[in-house]
Amino acid sequence: MSGSTSIRIALLAVLSLIVSACAVREQRPAGSWMDERQAWFAVHPVWSVTGRAAIRDGERGGQVAFDWQASGDSHRVHLRTVTGGRQWVLEFEPGFAELEGTDVGRIVGPEPNALVEAAVGWAIPVVELSDWIRGLVAETHGEVEFASDGTVRRVSLDPWELSYHRFDEVDGQLMPARLEAESPPYRVRLVLRSWEWQSVNGHFD
Repeated sequence: MSGSTSIRIALLAVLSLIVSACAVREQRPAGSWMDERQAWFAVHPVWSVTGRAAIRDGERGGQVAFDWQASGDSHRVHLRTVTGGRQWVLEFEPGFAELEGTDVGRIVGPEPNALVEAAVGWAIPVVELSDWIRGLVAETHGEVEFASDGTVRRVSLDPWELSYHRFDEVDGQLMPARLEAESPPYRVRLVLRSWEWQSVNGHFD
């Protein structure tokens, strides 16, 4: 076999692998993935994810790492600054929120967004993020643009604009890995990893 023939065969093999990788995601009608996602979390109400959030308010910026655990409507979020060693634990459910940590001691209120802003100095939409990080954005909530594979791409939720930049496959599920939420002057960029979930029968999948 000549050298040029070997090179052509190698190139064809590489191209075949690329095409196969690109074809992993099934092409589905816009919005079908959203219905599947809602059904998935209805039977997997216990979930967790870790990640980082880069936050800017037009003048200042910073990063926080987080561990997010949820069981239905009850959430526990451990926040910590990437530098400086400040950290907080936020627990919330409908109608009640409690935050404890650096510089704030223990504070309570009817909803978590105000508590987090008091602690870290930025208006982070925590309640909304509990849905956004899972890709749960109903079309009735705003204008939704879907990618060709049915996954959500952009969402307009006055006053926030969401952009989903990447999804990773986790145990057969496409989960958000990078997204951005912007409401001038605020911008929140999120990187998500280490997804886990538990079904209603109490088993981790």
